[in-house]
Amino acid sequence: MKMIQANDLLKSFGEHVVLNGINFEVKKGEVIAVIGPSGSGKSTLLRCLNGLEEIDSGVIAIEGEIYADKDYEKKDKINSKDKKDIAKKLGMVFQHFNLFPHKTVLENVIEAPITVLKMKKDEAVPLGEALLEKVGLLDKRDFYPSKISGGQKQRVAIARALGMNPDIMLFDEPTSSLDPELVGEVQKVIADLVKEKMTMMIVTHEMRFAEEVADRIIFMDEGRIIADDKPEKIFYNPEHPRIMSFIENIAGRK
Repeated sequence: MKMIQANDLLKSFGEHVVLNGINFEVKKGEVIAVIGPSGSGKSTLLRCLNGLEEIDSGVIAIEGEIYADKDYEKKDKINSKDKKDIAKKLGMVFQHFNLFPHKTVLENVIEAPITVLKMKKDEAVPLGEALLEKVGLLDKRDFYPSKISGGQKQRVAIARALGMNPDIMLFDEPTSSLDPELVGEVQKVIADLVKEKMTMMIVTHEMRFAEEVADRIIFMDEGRIIADDKPEKIFYNPEHPRIMSFIENIAGRK
């Protein structure tokens, strides 16, 4: 089953073209790592997939349902209610956690199930506790975000996204704002989701991690996908000179 299909996506900010003819698909259970230089459009791509940014033109389908269908400078053909319903199938974890500072760890996790899914609190609390246990933080349920580490905050953010029971998880540089010693604890949680066959797209600068968890690597440069292949091909036998220089200079590989 095709979980995500993107056809000829275009996105600009003013005169700056950020996505330029993007085409790809993600099958059920696949893990896709999106890599490439800064400013290549990786994060914007995820934000277009979950509706935080509107494409200028192109088509996005989620699990076979058209999520965005737009001709250049014309209104999206999909109404906002349908978009919201489809968007519930996607969970997103951001670089900077975005936790509510005035709510406890548990309250952060159960906020969306209560407000968006209309779940009763006595149902949401056991769900939240189970998700916190899943990410190894049940003992922090009553702590406020200011009292836990960056790695713990990101694990709470993952639990919060899972609270909506999404079919697809999107990760936008989930470890880039963490101290090096905290990266591993977040990567472990993501690796556990890989074992559960969760469909995921992960924008990351952690090349070793991308190689370990991804079924495919999408390499972006200047708003285009210049390669979409298996990790061993991208990292050890790249054909495109831009990828060769990136792997050697940015990823520290020879």
